[in-house]
Amino acid sequence: MKITKTNALRLWTQHFGNKQFAKDFHGNLMCRSAYGNGKFYIVKKGKKIFCGWNIHHIFPSSIGGKNDEANLLCTNMITNSLAGNKVTFHIDGNIYQVHRISGTSNHEIKRVK
Repeated sequence: MKITKTNALRLWTQHFGNKQFAKDFHGNLMCRSAYGNGKFYIVKKGKKIFCGWNIHHIFPSSIGGKNDEANLLCTNMITNSLAGNKVTFHIDGNIYQVHRISGTSNHEIKRVK
């Protein structure tokens, strides 16, 4: 799948339906209309919450991950940046690892600590 805004919004709809807001795998908030906008935020209880999002490769493209839908996730841009192109990464004291789904060639992100 070519990563375009149209395809990203289609992926959003597949995972979150018509919701305007959703949380990524780490729990960071995303706003549907803020695709690709790293400066988009809402204010909640006087605090800025950045809600821009983009597409994250579960198995990084830099080490052979494909642009197949099964390898793509909608993620808050902060989450995506912190995960980077790693298969083991830390976000806010949590450790995540990319694991192969048994019996398939697909991968998933698991919180291991």
